[in-house]
Amino acid sequence: MSENTRVKTILLLAANPRNTSQLRLDEEVREIDEGLRRANKRELFKLEQKWAVR
Repeated sequence: MSENTRVKTILLLAANPRNTSQLRLDEEVREIDEGLRRANKRELFKLEQKWAVR
């Protein structure tokens, strides 16, 4: 693969702050993942998720 066609990693860091209302992070990540699956060049991207980050 040339430099321009290397797989790019999309890193998603997520956390629900304490003492706040619950966020719908799982739904948002699912929508991002589904969008990537529908993309024309989906093989060029990898979605990596890290939850409850500090």
